Amino acid sequence: MRDQRWRRLSAAALAVGLGMSMPVTAAAADQPAADSKPVLLVHGYNEGADAACEDLWSKARAEFTGRTVKTIGYYKGDSGCDEDVDGAGDNTTNTEIQHIAKEFAQHIYSQYTSKGQSVDIVAHSMGGLVTRVAVLGTREGWNGFPPKVEVDDVVTLGTPHGGITKAPCSDPAKCEYQWWQMTREEDGGSGFISKLHESAKGAHDRGFDDPWAEGIDWSLVGSEEDTTVAYDRAIDKGYWAHQKYGFDEDLNNNGTADCTSPKNIDHQAIRWERDGDYCLRYWHHGADGGPYTTDKGWAPLEIARNAINHKGDNLPR
Repeated sequence: MRDQRWRRLSAAALAVGLGMSMPVTAAAADQPAADSKPVLLVHGYNEGADAACEDLWSKARAEFTGRTVKTIGYYKGDSGCDEDVDGAGDNTTNTEIQHIAKEFAQHIYSQYTSKGQSVDIVAHSMGGLVTRVAVLGTREGWNGFPPKVEVDDVVTLGTPHGGITKAPCSDPAKCEYQWWQMTREEDGGSGFISKLHESAKGAHDRGFDDPWAEGIDWSLVGSEEDTTVAYDRAIDKGYWAHQKYGFDEDLNNNGTADCTSPKNIDHQAIRWERDGDYCLRYWHHGADGGPYTTDKGWAPLEIARNAINHKGDNLPR
């Protein structure tokens, strides 16, 4: 199934690489068919531990036409979420990320996997770390994690895979525990980010091409305009993933034209922008995989929709 997908991607890359130049919009890309797999939307760190799911994800819900969408709550103050993980009533920004990840993994297992259903996940910011650790802990048999989780596709939007950029915290007594966890070790953080990339042998080489991530299609999205999570950290630079996308309003499109984005994609816009042409740098795994640049790139939520629907990239080169 995966090999067939990459053959389709390669064919699309070749066709567009022959000189076609056209805007990529929802109409231009293949439209998603109705799909019984739910799309789970996982929010990020919220300083008040009180995310309002419907406000955070209203534009994303509208983007996934034909799909069942479920917003996930995990803080005690979360409101308007379709589903809450067990234990959400006790979780604050001082709850360990891995604890929330364990509860999320158990939720996927009890509500979906145990009933023979797989899911797709779109996660913003820390929600991508919650998702990553939910899969990692399950696949590696960590204590308290379920026996398995059936996940087909994951898209992370502005997730600090390589740690946060804004206001790193070197003292957990002076910041929320989750913020300290998301701070890189070299900036005084907990070492959590380093552990995510550490293999069983202690080498820092764990990526999305390792056995723990097998069978899941991973798409990472970042932006040069994101001051909370730097672009390189959001796409986990130096580590493998199936697709990587980066917004950059100052990007020069292969030296042929200045690329001026209509809107900056900052840390919040990366989870709500649906329309327009964007300055985009992107790669995909497989033959003729890039990197490519375009000034007619998808909006962030268009990337997420097409990634989880396995429709190929179809972007102009």
